[in-house]
Amino acid sequence: MAVKWRGPFPWLAAVFVTDVAVTIAAGHFLSQGVVDREELTALVLVSIAGATVLFAVSWKIIEFLTVRSIRRMASEVRAIAYGTGRDGVDPERYFMISPLPEAVNEVCARMVKARAELAEGLSSATRKSEENSRRLAAILNDLHEGVVVCNQRHQMVLYNQVAFDTLRETAELGLGRSLFETMAREPVVHMFDILGNRPEMAGRGVPFLLGSIDDRVLLQARMTLIRDESSSVTGYVVTFVDAGPQLAALVDREALLREVAEDVEAPLKRITMAADDAAVVRRESAAIATAIRRVTDGYQKMLSGWWPMTDINSTEFLSFVGSRLGEEVHSTVIGLPVWLHGDSHSLVMAVESLIRRTADQVGATEFDLSAGQGDGDLAWIEFAWSGAMVEQALLDRWMAQPLVALGRMTVRDVLQHHAGAELIRERRDGGGAIRLPMRKGIEQHGHDRQVLPGRPEFYDLTLLEQSRDTGAMGGRPLKSLTYVVFDTETTGLFPSQGDQIVSIAGVRIVNGRILSGESFNRIVNPGRPIPAESIRFHGITDEMVKDKPPAAVVLPQFRNYVSDAVMVAHNAAFDLKFLRMRERQMGISFDNPVLDTMILSNYLDGPEAGHSLDDICERYGIEITERHTALGDSMVTAAVLLRQIEALEARGIHTLDAAVKTLDIAMILHERQRVL
Repeated sequence: MAVKWRGPFPWLAAVFVTDVAVTIAAGHFLSQGVVDREELTALVLVSIAGATVLFAVSWKIIEFLTVRSIRRMASEVRAIAYGTGRDGVDPERYFMISPLPEAVNEVCARMVKARAELAEGLSSATRKSEENSRRLAAILNDLHEGVVVCNQRHQMVLYNQVAFDTLRETAELGLGRSLFETMAREPVVHMFDILGNRPEMAGRGVPFLLGSIDDRVLLQARMTLIRDESSSVTGYVVTFVDAGPQLAALVDREALLREVAEDVEAPLKRITMAADDAAVVRRESAAIATAIRRVTDGYQKMLSGWWPMTDINSTEFLSFVGSRLGEEVHSTVIGLPVWLHGDSHSLVMAVESLIRRTADQVGATEFDLSAGQGDGDLAWIEFAWSGAMVEQALLDRWMAQPLVALGRMTVRDVLQHHAGAELIRERRDGGGAIRLPMRKGIEQHGHDRQVLPGRPEFYDLTLLEQSRDTGAMGGRPLKSLTYVVFDTETTGLFPSQGDQIVSIAGVRIVNGRILSGESFNRIVNPGRPIPAESIRFHGITDEMVKDKPPAAVVLPQFRNYVSDAVMVAHNAAFDLKFLRMRERQMGISFDNPVLDTMILSNYLDGPEAGHSLDDICERYGIEITERHTALGDSMVTAAVLLRQIEALEARGIHTLDAAVKTLDIAMILHERQRVL
């Protein structure tokens, strides 16, 4: 074993070296004539040998009395540390190294005491935890709903007896096991993704239909996310009831009612055509038909009311449909987002089924997905393609086919539960489209939209003048260009006084289509508190931005998103000021051509008309959703731009160069009017 140069060994070595040195010095002195050389040599050798023996004996004594004692005590202390039941060492065994044993015993006593207190604390906490668990289990078992709690990896961490009894025929529930050993993966993951992207919905939970993996059990479920103190998602709770018997009865009753209505209406028509007193028969037949239709509609509304519905953002919904289609069928989400009201999971199944069947039938590989609003509380979802049209008879057969993931339900059943209407076929130039009727989302038509004052007009003409180099794009038609319509939300209105961006969003327009499914939307950490008066407008709080990236990270990402497109904004000078004040610091440049919808509005509609975004949308009949959010305002501004391009072309302005020159003139006139 290597000698460690500490403890008594260095001292013994020093004594030994001193002894040898003294012996050599004495020998040198005696060699001067006191004794002869042979006697001197013998004396030196005897002295050195004596010093060596003395060193060896001294070291052995020290090692036996101290070093070995220390080693033995060290082994005992380790044993005490690992819990042998002892609380100290015997000081009498280690009297040579006193007072070290007494100090060790003091440390051991405190350690044993701390260990006992910790054990008691753990025992108390365990008892309280077990008591709370028993109470929670009692509460959960008293519920008539099944409850399953899962972590982010979809492993079950808690369930009640109702859940166990409901699903025992499908698979055995077990803590730590995957939920997907029992329940279908797609609806759970779908709802988890929706709630993760829309935190305002996660608190109250969202209803949906959920099936077992063997399709033997259909559940009416509701999901709620679990968040920790930092608002990070740690898991979710799924509550459910067995909807199979009730749903089967409802479907059977619906089919029976439909059959009765069809069987009665046909004879009534024949009576109407063949009766002698046509006026009376027609009147009575019409009354009977009206009554039957009233019963059918009333029953349908009752059925739809039972169905698990929630508000759905159309862009998010259609993007999810597109992601399910895979690479063999390419889809593009276009148009403005609208709020729909329905069951997201069953709608996804129905729309995906129709698109896949259409693709197989006509050979189409690219589809445009969009949504819109109709009259009253109606809305719609649509998919369009290039190629042959689908015949109505074939479409009727598809509507009658059951959807595997929804048991016996058909596409027609799904539509009946949502809007109670048939599909609408439309022929388009070079292709066709199928429209699914829907109902508007409650958030869209059930509440009055809060009206806030618009952003003040911001003037800095030099900012727009810096973006007048149109290059090769200048001679191209306006409709053929690619645009990125963008908007920012900020801490305030004065970038030169330290106000910063808190949100930036953009949406791309290609070939006259708003690609809402390819939008850019980021929250930005401004590095400073957000004033309350600004939060009132955009709703972004300090808590929401604390873990978000700064502008130095987000703006280069946005510059890549813009690429070489024409940039468009409403009151563009305001947004450009925030983008350009840190260009040099970040090593980027927003030097693309820029169009301002506010200045274009002044040119097209005259100075007397209102030119706020709300005024223009009201004038053009554009429905506004999610106003005063960067993405919502970008979408609305994109719709405004498309209408302005049509108006410009009607006035003979067809190219980007012509539009830029017109914009320059309008901007100068607008500035003069403002000054006057």
